[in-house]
Amino acid sequence: MRIALPQLNYFTGKPGKNQEIMLQAIEKAKTAGADLIIFPELAICGPFPQDLLEKEQFISECRLYIEKLAAACGSMAAIIGGPNLDSQTGIMYNSAYFIQNGEVTDGVHKTVLSDYDIFSESRYFVAGEDNQPIRYKNQNLRILFDEYESEFIEKTDHLIIHIGLSPFTTESQNNRHRIFSSIAKKNAKTVISTNPTGGSTSILLDGNSMVFNPKGELIRQLKEFEEDFFILDTQQINASPAIKRPQNNHIASIHKALVHGIRDYFYKHGFTKAILGLSGGIDSAVVAALTAEALGKENVFGLLMPSEFSTDHSVKDARDLAENIGMPYETIPIKPIYESYIQQLHPLFKDLPFNVAEENIQSRTRGMLVMAMSNKFGYIALNTSNKSEAAVGYGTLYGDLCGSLSVIGDVYKTDVYKLAQDINQKKSIIPENTITKAPSAELRPGQKDQDSLPDYPTLDRILMLYIEKNLSEEEIIKQGFTPELTRKIIGMVEFNNYKRAQCPPILKMSPKAFGSGRRMPF
Repeated sequence: MRIALPQLNYFTGKPGKNQEIMLQAIEKAKTAGADLIIFPELAICGPFPQDLLEKEQFISECRLYIEKLAAACGSMAAIIGGPNLDSQTGIMYNSAYFIQNGEVTDGVHKTVLSDYDIFSESRYFVAGEDNQPIRYKNQNLRILFDEYESEFIEKTDHLIIHIGLSPFTTESQNNRHRIFSSIAKKNAKTVISTNPTGGSTSILLDGNSMVFNPKGELIRQLKEFEEDFFILDTQQINASPAIKRPQNNHIASIHKALVHGIRDYFYKHGFTKAILGLSGGIDSAVVAALTAEALGKENVFGLLMPSEFSTDHSVKDARDLAENIGMPYETIPIKPIYESYIQQLHPLFKDLPFNVAEENIQSRTRGMLVMAMSNKFGYIALNTSNKSEAAVGYGTLYGDLCGSLSVIGDVYKTDVYKLAQDINQKKSIIPENTITKAPSAELRPGQKDQDSLPDYPTLDRILMLYIEKNLSEEEIIKQGFTPELTRKIIGMVEFNNYKRAQCPPILKMSPKAFGSGRRMPF
């Protein structure tokens, strides 16, 4: 059997657009002489359609386009993932439609629904009660949506096809390889694990579709964060040599994912140009470099907005960064604007001492200027806050927390520095002084981040234990941190839930990204 595995970039909520790209894959597969083509879970509607699944018209459109795809397949069979509404009972399943001879002849419902991390499948679907194999060309094809459905695998199955969505995290590729290699070896069956590429705003899909032989050896892996296409000849599986799995480098993987996430966000929303504030700090420098890589340097505009507290070297660092990248930039000093605010507020502030109010006026002035440029010229503003600072509330609402997309909001500060080094590997883009100087918001004379926070390596270790590992205060203290510091950091994380609720969507790198990946009351 010749099986076509198209790894495509689907459009969430646009079944008509998805039909177009799937038709192209069908024609390519037919030309290559494929017997079967496989499209993954929810392919027709795109990944994570959320409450669009509550609209009957949307579900009807998805089914209509599946019927059109079926007709286009002709004599070639197909598996297509999509929502499946039973009109008589009103029950909706997450299904794999099986198409043969130009029409839907069979299918499989997902039996294990996920409601963790970003998933809320029980909100929309009812779990199927059973998983029966699809019979095709005298072979039993076992379709799985989830690894836990592997209990349905029987000795009479010839091929195991996993079509479930696998959102990207820094560990997702390793986990998928381990799980499906184990399933293949345990059952002595060939396993195909498909996965789309592309993004759905904050959620990224990395591709990396895999094929394992009955020994559990990887014999094919499609491209990472790219569309791809492969014809698998099942008669050649045993003769296909095992391949060495690509090395999974943590920082390189984050780098590639962020560039892909930025590019796909702009592409799917029809945006072309980005704007961000350049402070001379590490966060804005990394975001600017990544965005230039994603969109092209000419499509990223930097706004330098020095205040009376900005140091000369920070302004120079920001300018050097922009010139190293080759991106356009302009400078707007905010001192006159800031002083006008202070003058207008003086009757209310009187002679009260300088505090966070005056600091945040500077940040909000910068946010206003960035958004003004965004409105006037159609730039999309990018947020440059990192996960460490977002966790403890080290940011200003309607100031430096504004933006349409948070690029590094799921990247800890210590990894931001590593990203900078990774960006500079081929060419010096981020100034060395930006990497080596003590981080500061520069909102008052001599301010340093470590005036109110522990050093970032210490802070990040506590945050990872609390956020990613879900450890309690007592468990974290047992790891060697002082009770006072542990309680302070946990208190800051919990107090600032309200602030993070108003932040832009974050490109998800971890299993516990703020937002849909970590849902907390506020």
